[in-house]
Amino acid sequence: MDGVTALILAGGRVDELGALTARRAKAAVPFGGTYRIIDFPFTSLARSGLERVGVLSQYRPSSLMDHVGMGEAWGLIGRNREVRMLPPYQAETRVDWYNGSADAVAQNRDFWKDSREVLIVSGDHVYAMDYRPLLAQHRARGAALTMAFKRFPREEMRQYGVARLDGEGWVREYCEKPSEPFSDLGSLTIFVFDTYVLLDILERGRPASGPHQFYFHVIPPLVEAGRVQGWIFDGYWAYARSVDQYYRASMDALDPASGLDLDAWQIHTNVEESGTGGRPPFLVGPRARIQACRISSGCRIDGKVTGSILSPDVVVEHGAVVTDSVLMNNVRVGAGSVLHRVIADKHTIFGGRCRIGQPRREGPPEVLAQSHTCGAAVFGRECVIPAGSEVGGNTQVAPGTVLTTPLCLPAGACLETPEEV
Repeated sequence: MDGVTALILAGGRVDELGALTARRAKAAVPFGGTYRIIDFPFTSLARSGLERVGVLSQYRPSSLMDHVGMGEAWGLIGRNREVRMLPPYQAETRVDWYNGSADAVAQNRDFWKDSREVLIVSGDHVYAMDYRPLLAQHRARGAALTMAFKRFPREEMRQYGVARLDGEGWVREYCEKPSEPFSDLGSLTIFVFDTYVLLDILERGRPASGPHQFYFHVIPPLVEAGRVQGWIFDGYWAYARSVDQYYRASMDALDPASGLDLDAWQIHTNVEESGTGGRPPFLVGPRARIQACRISSGCRIDGKVTGSILSPDVVVEHGAVVTDSVLMNNVRVGAGSVLHRVIADKHTIFGGRCRIGQPRREGPPEVLAQSHTCGAAVFGRECVIPAGSEVGGNTQVAPGTVLTTPLCLPAGACLETPEEV
């Protein structure tokens, strides 16, 4: 769409994802077997005709940069097309990390200041959206800012920015994560700004110290001035900012009734970087059983897999049982092991006869350091879990944990430091 520059906020790490973001940005977390979370906004931008995209990255950007490349996977390369990574940089007068979302956008004004509008989206949400109706409404109504909202159950509203709209779609009240929500309209962190408005308010609203945030320093003054429109989205949309949210969205990808339809959405990804390029089809052994799963290329299944997502080159050995789990690239499940509600990052190895995500047979069930409540046992990348290990649900094991004796971890515990024993 002519005159629009898009920015993807993809720079941070969220502690709620624990072991999954210990070594990567949240937007680079794998999802759905062959994708990364940033593929969802990227695909939506490309299909909406947005041809100039900046990716605001900061925390451990290496894997994100490798994945995005020059935008080839989304057709965003050519004479009038551009994808640019925008990490913090050293200027003549200052050297700063990004200090809040508004500060990140402000530091990169040279990239977007000559456009007509700036579309800002988050890189850690799962959805498929055509942004063109949003942009058309913004122009038709003459708003300074148009925000995308979705209706959510009232009991979930404390995690969103909440808005009240009048009959003509103008935002009359807005509050970020209120303790007493006054509406069921939650912000999707998708903003369209007139460029001159954004330039002005970023300069005038900059705090003397502390983070510079859209939800505190930019949106409220424009709402008070009556210059903000709301646009309501009614499709599937999910956070992926916590283990609970990530796990729920992953399971939605296996449920045709959820609205998360990866086949219909036809999400684009960097197939070479994701490990799907050039891989053979998955191989199912004569005694294997698979039901209600997404199985990627290069996998070898000799056990039973149910209700799970397997990324490329996962191996499930004979007699192993995997249920309701997410196993990323090159995970290996040893013979006779039982995995239930497990999220295992890349290159993690489970020896034979492990019981992972199951209640321990011995020991008290008390919660020691519970970080999530969905029941999943979460393993960071490149863990080695010896044969005979027992790990309960709602647990986390740090990336790079390499053990030589069986691990016994009760439900709710976190093994936060990589160990070699």
